[in-house]
Amino acid sequence: MHSSCKLAFALLLCTLPLHAASLSLGTGNDWYTMGLGYNQDDGLSFGAEVQLSLDSGLSIQLDALAYTDRIISQRRFDVMTASVSYPFTFHTTMLETVISPAVGLTITGNLGFQDIQNSYHDLIGRDPVLLAYDDCTQDTHPYLSLTAISGHFFDSLFLGLGLDAKVIPTWEYSISSSMYFAYHDILTVQLGYEEKWGKNLYPTQKTQEERYEGLKLGYTYDGGLLQTFYTTYLTSGYSYGGFAFDVLSFSVPKTFKQNDFSFSTGFLYDELGQQSRLFAFSFGNVSFETQHKNGPMFNRMEDQADRLNIGLWTIAYQMGPENTKSLALPYAKLLAGLQRFNLQQDYTTTLSEELRPIVGLEVGLRIGKRGQWVSGNQSYRFRLATSVHYVLFHNTIPKIADFEEHTGPLLFRFGLVIDVEHDLTN
Repeated sequence: MHSSCKLAFALLLCTLPLHAASLSLGTGNDWYTMGLGYNQDDGLSFGAEVQLSLDSGLSIQLDALAYTDRIISQRRFDVMTASVSYPFTFHTTMLETVISPAVGLTITGNLGFQDIQNSYHDLIGRDPVLLAYDDCTQDTHPYLSLTAISGHFFDSLFLGLGLDAKVIPTWEYSISSSMYFAYHDILTVQLGYEEKWGKNLYPTQKTQEERYEGLKLGYTYDGGLLQTFYTTYLTSGYSYGGFAFDVLSFSVPKTFKQNDFSFSTGFLYDELGQQSRLFAFSFGNVSFETQHKNGPMFNRMEDQADRLNIGLWTIAYQMGPENTKSLALPYAKLLAGLQRFNLQQDYTTTLSEELRPIVGLEVGLRIGKRGQWVSGNQSYRFRLATSVHYVLFHNTIPKIADFEEHTGPLLFRFGLVIDVEHDLTN
């Protein structure tokens, strides 16, 4: 780790003796697409985040991001920001407003993130990303930001407008405005527009700005121990998402009594060994689910510049017994929806862009009793899941060598899912 990264992390650790409410450790990657966009494995390629929130409301955050440009300039740069923020809350009869200013430092240049990326790529059998740095040294910039959100609560729902501005005088200015729709303090959906103005300190900086501005759609989910986030820029097709764990959540008093709302995530594997990521939100027996797999085709790993992005969006209905004394219970799930089949050649040329209806069946075992593993007002359970999907009108999808193995008509998956059940009465 570069010396500047070590210093920033050491400063964060010095605050741990203070009264901490949460400590989230997270990672992000551009392979979070939710089936949208193209996943060129370029741009904001990966990152990490550490956030410490104190009982007083003060928040200390460290963000590390790695940007690559394999398509245009064959160059890269790293960005790390350490900041401190505090939320000021204002209440009126109709509106609740939160204004959060932040101050800190941003470091750009060569922070050694290429070594981290290529070590991971070597571990999972991906080609190394060997790009020259725009600047082999480091540049330090003052960082200022202001986030303001104002809206109204309609019982368990929140509807509001927000403004986010960042000022990094020798690096970049950005501003975005968004509409926010939140369910309790668990799930927030954001639709907005972002504009950036860079100082063009590096030749590739302008390219990255254009990839991550314009109309954007995203969500954040807070499940106590587990948190996830995702943003896609609809104009460019670039996206970024990730997950974090609050390592202090186990100290929260256990108040879970019943399941009112569930979030599910997991990893499912097809017959080729290619991984799909599952995200689902459930009310009772009905759920909205998305699965996506992307990257090089596992049945043609010799050409990793050809990349698939297959997304699945379904409505599902789950059936099965609920016995508080059983450690493992069977279940079955019927589902129907749409599946997208996208294939990019050499990152930029679209060979396939197809959308088809699908129907499916999932069966499996729920492991653990409800309320057995609890943190705060959340209960965690695991599922072993096996599914089969039938792609309607699959014969109208153009046949492309190797890619047709991913397009049906029957698609099988097997994997592990975690269900986070929320008690909304506490």
